[in-house]
Amino acid sequence: MDLLESALKHIFGLNEYLYRQKNTNQPIVINTQELINGYLLLTGMSGTGKSYQAQRLLTNAIEQNLEVDIFDVHNELDQSGIRSALYSESTQLGFNLLSVSPDPHSGGVRRRINEIINMLNTTSRQLGSKQETALRNLLNDVYRINGCNDCEPNTWRKKEITGAARNSLIKQGDYQGLRQYYPVMDDLLSFAERKLSSLYLGTNIKAVLVLEEVNYLAKQLNRALQKYSKSNQDAQIEKTEKALEVAKSKVKAEFEVYVDHIESGNEISGVMKYNSKEVLQSVLERLNILNATGIFHPNPPAFGDANGRCHQIKHLSDDEQSMFVFMRLESIFRQCRDSGVKSDIQHIVFVDEAHKFISEDSGNIINIIAKEGRKFGLGLWCASQSPTHFSEDFLTNCGTTILLGLHSSYWDMACRKLRIEPSVLKYIRPQQVAAIKLQLKGSMDSKFQNAIINETTLASVV
Repeated sequence: MDLLESALKHIFGLNEYLYRQKNTNQPIVINTQELINGYLLLTGMSGTGKSYQAQRLLTNAIEQNLEVDIFDVHNELDQSGIRSALYSESTQLGFNLLSVSPDPHSGGVRRRINEIINMLNTTSRQLGSKQETALRNLLNDVYRINGCNDCEPNTWRKKEITGAARNSLIKQGDYQGLRQYYPVMDDLLSFAERKLSSLYLGTNIKAVLVLEEVNYLAKQLNRALQKYSKSNQDAQIEKTEKALEVAKSKVKAEFEVYVDHIESGNEISGVMKYNSKEVLQSVLERLNILNATGIFHPNPPAFGDANGRCHQIKHLSDDEQSMFVFMRLESIFRQCRDSGVKSDIQHIVFVDEAHKFISEDSGNIINIIAKEGRKFGLGLWCASQSPTHFSEDFLTNCGTTILLGLHSSYWDMACRKLRIEPSVLKYIRPQQVAAIKLQLKGSMDSKFQNAIINETTLASVV
């Protein structure tokens, strides 16, 4: 895109003062070429038309060929021109948590592990220091097994795989083929379970794998004995019994090899770095809970080439919503950053009920985007019931601030934080007159102004 193609122009309303006093229809236009950045805050209590104004803005952005990702907490922003995906335990749509940015300067295994741990720590159940260490070791080992080494950037570029494709390769026994792809949550869970088994048994992973084969054959034999009588199934039962005996011999041999090769006394350090059975068990439980949500399965929605994408997350818990939003924002920001510096906005992320996801933490991805996204063409649009939920840094650096209706109990705080005149607040009328501040380039402190947003009035002039 060139500069003109990537700019956004949106007629928000009419200048209320000129309309009432001068009988003049002067549009108030949101033009990203004129604003200090593409960040926008849309606020209004329930019933003030926040969803309607959000849909107007988003439709306009998509019609002007901007990339748009919507994080819809209420499942009410689905509209024409946008492809939607509903995330829940039943749909099992999600994105691979273990994908790695291949950029040699800003990507890599270590950075991705840090992002995963930071994401988990944004929830109501933060990891303890021992759990964090155990999870970090698990992730490092799984990446290493799949051929991704932190100190070798040339190993960071792999392909994405869907759940069905992964199951097909496993069924074929093509484990070498799996190394072409990034590991997924199932790989992490499987590895963690084996590590936990080895902690309980005090042996190595290979012995645990063979022991799993014994358990499988024993169960198979038991089912056969229960299902069939002494008839024509004797041959099958005898075959399974022989296979079980062979597998048992392998287990014994593996344990003997393990014991015979103990020399330095450090052979179990690869297991002991996970601290204890209890710590690893708690990490595994946490990973199983994550996996149960489905949002980290490698089954991305079929968005195709649509430039408008709506992520409907109403059916996820608060913690699941936070993790999903942070993970996707990390990925989008990474893609924009890796594509280089842009002259104007090219990609918009719209976060509904953004106060649920923002914090004062400088590592919060919304704060990172607010500080760095502009130069990479990324616009951050946040919607909430009140502007008082947001940090002062975000509010003072927001290119566009829109107030659709604010409860009078918030007026004093809004006046202090937004530097808005009480007279401007007084003239706000839900779905009729709003207040908007456009922070223009070259202007030290733009003022709020009232705008007529009545649908009928706008339709007669625009």
